[in-house]
Amino acid sequence: MSKVVLDALGGDHAPQEVVAGLAMALERKFARPDQVLLTGPRDRVLQELAARGLGAAGIEVHDAPDVLSGDESPTDAMRKKPKNSIAVGIGLVKQGLGGAFISAGSTGTVVAAATLGLGCLEGIRRPAIGAIIHGEKHPFLVLDVGANPMPKAHHLAQYALMGSAYYRGTFDVAEPNVGILNIGSEELKGNPLVREARAMMKQLPIRFTGNVEGVEVFSGDCHVIVADGFTGNVLLKVSEGVAEYLLRQMFGLMKQAGVDGAAMQKVQKGILPRVDFSEYGGALLLGVDGVVTICHGRSRAPAFANAIRFALRALDAEVNRHIVQVARTVALPSAEPNA
Repeated sequence: MSKVVLDALGGDHAPQEVVAGLAMALERKFARPDQVLLTGPRDRVLQELAARGLGAAGIEVHDAPDVLSGDESPTDAMRKKPKNSIAVGIGLVKQGLGGAFISAGSTGTVVAAATLGLGCLEGIRRPAIGAIIHGEKHPFLVLDVGANPMPKAHHLAQYALMGSAYYRGTFDVAEPNVGILNIGSEELKGNPLVREARAMMKQLPIRFTGNVEGVEVFSGDCHVIVADGFTGNVLLKVSEGVAEYLLRQMFGLMKQAGVDGAAMQKVQKGILPRVDFSEYGGALLLGVDGVVTICHGRSRAPAFANAIRFALRALDAEVNRHIVQVARTVALPSAEPNA
């Protein structure tokens, strides 16, 4: 079903920036009004829609009166406030009223609600958070960046399957190159987890290209890079921090060198889309029975607009169906039925 459920109350700037992002998505023809459902306190959301000129657009609003605070654990959030905007949104996807869910709320709460509420896809044991980053040659997908910091080898192998299927359907690349993040390119490099996962990936029906060193992440040929959740999260946040630092330094030096404003704006226009997290909307929770996007807590309107665009694209490409089809063709070892 090509409908997106958007959490109107998730993020530091909700609901204003969430609704502004929806308005931007509609204006840019990323979606139609009948393709988006909103969750949040009804009166507050309706008021914001009216303020953006969308009061008569016919956008569905599903009441979620329970408001989460930033210091609540995922367990407390779901148990004590079951009618929060995340739980209600996941419930709509579970009921089949929408195919995708987007939120800039607590990552832990979204992961917990989606995993418990939607369940994992057939053949998939653990979901993974995948982040799209713009590299020198093309965008690339890193997964996992935080859902599972201590995975088993077969989890990493399943991440490779899911990442390949998602990239193929979203970016229309017939055979994405898939690699595993490692400390060297040699066959025997890496800890036991990486070496075991690498051996499994070599047997999968994907284009597995082997180890990827840190220096190759942005300049290399990989479309999908697999890592455990701890390493992937460090990679993502260090990348964001380094990008922001270099931009500050570069534009500061340009100003000191007397580069005129028009020239600086031209450079900014060319480089910012390559380092701005909002370009692709957010991170993807792959492996659950639905399309789930987790946006940055500090997301602004462009991030939400792009999240809607990419969620609908994933639905149209039937990414989850392709993941299940591939997962059925391989038998990955598991010590326990639910491991």
